[in-house]
Amino acid sequence: MGSDLKELLGTLSEIMKYIHQRSYHTMNHKQVYPGQPKLLTLIKANEGITQKDLSEKNCVTPATITGVLSKLEANHYVYRVPDETDKRILRVYLTPEGRELAEHAELFMASLIEQLFAGFDGEEIQTLMALSQKIKNNIITPDTLKS
Repeated sequence: MGSDLKELLGTLSEIMKYIHQRSYHTMNHKQVYPGQPKLLTLIKANEGITQKDLSEKNCVTPATITGVLSKLEANHYVYRVPDETDKRILRVYLTPEGRELAEHAELFMASLIEQLFAGFDGEEIQTLMALSQKIKNNIITPDTLKS
């Protein structure tokens, strides 16, 4: 069973690598890199979201979100505004260019999802979701949740 599990892990790693590469090749002409399209679509769906909420929803540190947002802001895709009641909190919004890019990213993700799950029936997708959740639960530790 050990070699089967190593092969499975290798396959999962390859899938993530191909998704990463596809995202990079599709979006890099706009100076947007893997991870950023997801962030843009999240901001689009939650205009005015806080940086803290973005970091929690993306399972990354606040410092990582700050760095990514700085790059997106430099490219005029997002802007940050201090919260009216607590100036320590920054709320994130899309610029018109960012909204257009988020819409492009949503179309890209829909196409990618369609390609990834072509030929799967509903039961297979439900099984895959349940198994993936089990794997995720196995790897999450209290330390994982802090970062």
